[in-house]
Amino acid sequence: MSYTPARPTRRTLLAGAAATAAAAVTGTASVTGTAHAAARPTPARRPAARTPKALLIGLDGCMLDRIAEADAPNLHRLIAGGLRAPGTIPYAFTLSGPGWSTLATGVWPTKHGVRDNTFRGQRFATYPDVLTRVEHARPALRTYAVSSWPPLTSATGGGPLFSPAVDVRVAPPGSAYDAGTTQDAVARLSATDAPDASFVQLDNIDHAGHASGGASRAYLEAIAGADAQVGQLLTALTSRPTHAAEDWLVMVTADHGHTDAGGHGGTSAREKQTFVIAHGTGFTPGSTGTSRMVDVAPTLLTHLGIAIDPRWHLDGTPLR
Repeated sequence: MSYTPARPTRRTLLAGAAATAAAAVTGTASVTGTAHAAARPTPARRPAARTPKALLIGLDGCMLDRIAEADAPNLHRLIAGGLRAPGTIPYAFTLSGPGWSTLATGVWPTKHGVRDNTFRGQRFATYPDVLTRVEHARPALRTYAVSSWPPLTSATGGGPLFSPAVDVRVAPPGSAYDAGTTQDAVARLSATDAPDASFVQLDNIDHAGHASGGASRAYLEAIAGADAQVGQLLTALTSRPTHAAEDWLVMVTADHGHTDAGGHGGTSAREKQTFVIAHGTGFTPGSTGTSRMVDVAPTLLTHLGIAIDPRWHLDGTPLR
C-alpha cells in the first residue's frame, strides 16, 4: 500500500531553521536527530607576509680587507649577520663611472658602454639602472637615490646614472657632502612612506684614498666615519614603527679599490678589489662566498619579488 510521510510541524521547521542558521555562523555541519557533527579542526594561522624593502649602500673606493682593520662596528655586525663576499673587477679601467654603472645595471661595460667618468657612450636606455627596472616592473613601488658624487643622481659631470623614472633623486650640495647625503637618507628612510628600494652613495673613503693612500691611517678613519653614517641609516630602518612587518635587504658594496699610495684606475689587485655585504632574508649569518658586481642588481630585484626577464640580458644572477 502507499505511504504518505507525516507533514512536519511548525515547531520542527523552526528548530531545523535554527540549526541551519547556527551551522552557518559556527561553520559546523547541520545534522538531524540527536547526533552532532564532528567539529572541524581550526586551521593554523599563517604568519603575515612582510613587505620586502631594499637598501643598497655604496662606499666609494672602499676595500673589504681594510673594513676588517677599521673601527667599523656597524659594518662588522652586517658581516657577522649575513654574507661577506669579496670580488674582483674583471675589466681594466677601475674608475667610478664604469664601477657604479656595472653595479647599478647588472651588466658589464661591454653592454652599458661606460668606460670612464664622463659616461660617454652610455647605453642606459637599453640597460637602465636597477631602480628604473623597479619602476618599470612595479610602478607602485617607491624608489630613491642619493649620492655625494653628483653624476650618479644629477646631470653634472656626464650623469645621471639613475634615470628620471626614479621617484626621488638627490645630489646634496658639495658643502654638505656625506653628512648631507646621510641626513637626507635618514629622513627618507624614517618617513611613513619610506622608499621600497633605495641607493645611498657615500664618497669620503675614496677622498681619503686619493689624499693619503689606501694603506694610510686616514683611510681607516674615513671607513670609521662612513661606518657611523651606515649606523644612522640602519637605525632609521630599525626604528620604524612598521619595521616588524617589513623584510629589509641591506647590501653594502664598492665601485673599486685603491693603491696603497693612493689612487685607482689601473689594474693592480688593490685597485680591482670590490665586495658585497648582504644582510637579510636568505643570507646565513657569518656566511662567506664570492660575488660579481653584476650580481647586485638582480639580487635587489629578486628580493622585491620582481622576476628577471631574459630579454633584459643581464649578466648577473641573484646572490641567493
